[in-house]
Amino acid sequence: RGGYMELRYNPRGLSLKDEKGASPSSTTSIPSSLWMEQLIVADAEHNLSFLAAKATIDNSIASTKPLLSADRTIVGHNDEILDLKVIPSSHTNTVLSSERIVVATNSAQVRLFELGTYSCEVLDGHSATVLCVDASPCGRYLATCGKDKTMRLWHLETQRCIAVATGHTEAIGAAALSRKAGRYDVKGKAAINGGGSFAVTASKDRTLKRWNLPGSDDLDKCASSEDPLELRAFVSARAHEKDINIISVAPNDSLIATGSQDKTVKLWRSTDLTLQGTLKGHRRGVWDCQFSPFDRVIATASADRTVKLWSLSDYSCVRTFQGHVSSALRVRFLSGGLQLVSSGADGLIKVWTIRTNECETTMDGHNDKVWALDLSPGSGSLVTGGADSQIVVWNDTTQEEENAKRDAEEQTIMMEQRLANHLRFKEYEQALEIALELDKPRQALKVLNSIIENDLQQGQGQLVTLKRHVQSWPMSRTSQVLRYCREWNTRARNSHVAMLVVKSIVSSIPAHELASADGVPELMAGITPYAERHFDRLDRLHASSYLLDFTLFSMGAMDNTDEDDNLGTDYAAWEANSKLVLPPKYIDGRIQVGGKDLIGETNANQDDSSEDDDDSENEVMTVGESDADESSSSEDDDSSVDDDDQVQGNNDSEESNESSSDSD
Repeated sequence: RGGYMELRYNPRGLSLKDEKGASPSSTTSIPSSLWMEQLIVADAEHNLSFLAAKATIDNSIASTKPLLSADRTIVGHNDEILDLKVIPSSHTNTVLSSERIVVATNSAQVRLFELGTYSCEVLDGHSATVLCVDASPCGRYLATCGKDKTMRLWHLETQRCIAVATGHTEAIGAAALSRKAGRYDVKGKAAINGGGSFAVTASKDRTLKRWNLPGSDDLDKCASSEDPLELRAFVSARAHEKDINIISVAPNDSLIATGSQDKTVKLWRSTDLTLQGTLKGHRRGVWDCQFSPFDRVIATASADRTVKLWSLSDYSCVRTFQGHVSSALRVRFLSGGLQLVSSGADGLIKVWTIRTNECETTMDGHNDKVWALDLSPGSGSLVTGGADSQIVVWNDTTQEEENAKRDAEEQTIMMEQRLANHLRFKEYEQALEIALELDKPRQALKVLNSIIENDLQQGQGQLVTLKRHVQSWPMSRTSQVLRYCREWNTRARNSHVAMLVVKSIVSSIPAHELASADGVPELMAGITPYAERHFDRLDRLHASSYLLDFTLFSMGAMDNTDEDDNLGTDYAAWEANSKLVLPPKYIDGRIQVGGKDLIGETNANQDDSSEDDDDSENEVMTVGESDADESSSSEDDDSSVDDDDQVQGNNDSEESNESSSDSD
């Protein structure tokens, strides 16, 4: 692996997690291999290998193992992850820590990671970059292929290469193993003639080859021999016109699907590689295709940013899922075939519901293309790997979220019932705390109104109970109530309660604590404009009420009884004691009350005001008529005046004529 860069001897068998030198008997949770004499070596590929010098704690050397054997390897860096598969466990009871994944990392090495501890084991055998991997459904064998034009079959228990398939003339970019676990136990001539398990490979030479595998007994025997078994191609076919990206085998081993850069997916009979059908509809190359384990459908992912679902009965497209902003690279079936999960070149993983044709959720865990995606059959987790050299394990938390949601709903129902009971028995203080805990502003407003009314009925001040609550609140609860007040203060009918609550807060908590609290200054800044508007409205109402007082005073002054002699004096005293809500504002020497009414003028502005009055007197004002009506009416008036003058002139001329005739 490029040579060793550093070597460290660990004579006392200290664990890297425990530098105190505790004995194995006192720490039973640590594996015994960590307490052997070890050599820790670092190679050029940033891997740490732990080489055990002795097999057991009592310093007895195992005769069946070499003197130095690699117990485990810690990988310090992963290159671009091209492919990965979850290795099924052969045990019925599986946990996440016992499951492993096989990863192709743009190197000649094949890495085996344990999902629980991410401890890594390395398989060496290829002479060039490994491009794809696959695992048998029984969990005993691995198939790897790459740029060295060979496919290698590995025995997982011994981690030895047991078979090699050669025959392609170009790099092998896709490989798959048969999916029926029982076929791996078929042996003899039945296995050689195609009745047993098989492997399928596709190369850049655009050919598809099937390789028949011997039975598991023969493969296990090859694990103990030095030379791997040479495999021969059972049947071969020219599959596509361009590079083949993916091979998928049906769950019953009857069909083989291949996806290519020629925008098509072809279905082949597994026994003799006879073409059964072609799926056409994608506008760019197909990166992945997967058979449904439950229905006769197949899902495909393409560079045209879509995921399609095809029927195997008539080879028609039944669903198209759009949502990726870049190429869709991998697709798998979820939830018993009811959902799909896909990964794309945009670094996103999307979950689709087939029935509704909608994207349920989008997961972002990668910074680059997600080339690899697989599901864990034991734990239901999802494992992804990408060009950012990261392997991410996603756990299915649907059931946990549903349980948490159900528990939250039950708790909410109980709290609402308690709130209703407290309101029924007029236990307002307890009801206020429950309303705030449930984050119900409307209920909190009702409770605060009831608290204020109850205090007034008992002859107490309006802020007695409120201040007692405010002093017991943490700052987070105070911020919550101020947020409610900001919303309540936007409506006039709720502004009174909001201002009382704000007053109780600012009068109970020091100003420096409110100013230093997170978000409180912003909330107060939002309350202030509406508060000023409400106070201006009260000032206008208060100023307008003087008209009613003046009217009543004038009506009382008309009665000259002795009882009303001191009415003017009483009114003057009442007027002197009356105060506005906000102090008057002085603008340019004038007093502004309620935002609109102006009282008093400065001497400097009297001349200007008199001139304005003269101008206003010269202006002609009409009420209820338009300008056209004014002009027409004025013209009629002028014509009538002219007619009267003409008649008066005619009368004068007649009188003068009569007088002249008389004189004659």
